[in-house]
Amino acid sequence: MINMIRADLYRVSKSWVTYAPFAGLLLFQLIMVILSEPLDAGASVEMVHSLLSYGNFFFVIAMLPFVFCVSVPIFADSTMKNDISWGMSRTKLYVSKVLIMALLSFLLYLFYIGTGIVLAVITVGFGSTSAGFWPSLFQAMGAQMVGIFALCSLMVFLSFLLKKPYVLTEVLALFLILPQLINWILSLIDLDAPWVLYFELMSNIQRFADFSLLDSRTILVAFGVIAVWMTAPLVLGITLLRRADIK
Repeated sequence: MINMIRADLYRVSKSWVTYAPFAGLLLFQLIMVILSEPLDAGASVEMVHSLLSYGNFFFVIAMLPFVFCVSVPIFADSTMKNDISWGMSRTKLYVSKVLIMALLSFLLYLFYIGTGIVLAVITVGFGSTSAGFWPSLFQAMGAQMVGIFALCSLMVFLSFLLKKPYVLTEVLALFLILPQLINWILSLIDLDAPWVLYFELMSNIQRFADFSLLDSRTILVAFGVIAVWMTAPLVLGITLLRRADIK
């Protein structure tokens, strides 16, 4: 499987699509800095918190190009048939796509947070931080990266199931918007329904932005929800691929 991963990494590294999310997020951050009102140095800490709080929604969009160059091509054309005919394990083939997707997404996440901090320091300086700020930041980032891995698992599964990029985009948009839309509609009729978002993947990733403030029960439930979103698509994807008639 290591050789498969190396070969795929070499292939995706040659595509401009792989670098588009990095450029897009950097451009987005630069625009936000330019359009923002002047801030004092203490506001940098809040800027970093905003990156953690809202980054998950940006990531669904920014990760899409990775799906299009990592898993969609092999699941949509005859590439997979050729690989399997050479004796590659279907399970290892599927898992390798998830791991490559995760690696690229982790690099993108670190780039997103890292450049955000650098831009904050350049524009307003970082100012003073409270005791334990950096350990809390790294805890939040680590927890969110677990959620991002679950996103990778889901997106690779959908790319295998749907095969068509435009359909994949629509389904992911629905996945992102629908729970928020349901919650908003219920709020209009004065129904408090936090359970709509409690077991939703994106909301749990966002919840980890305040990792240091969460109680143990909330953390365990959030990780449990993410674990389900991570393992269910992985198991389903492997099972379907092992039983699929590859033509």
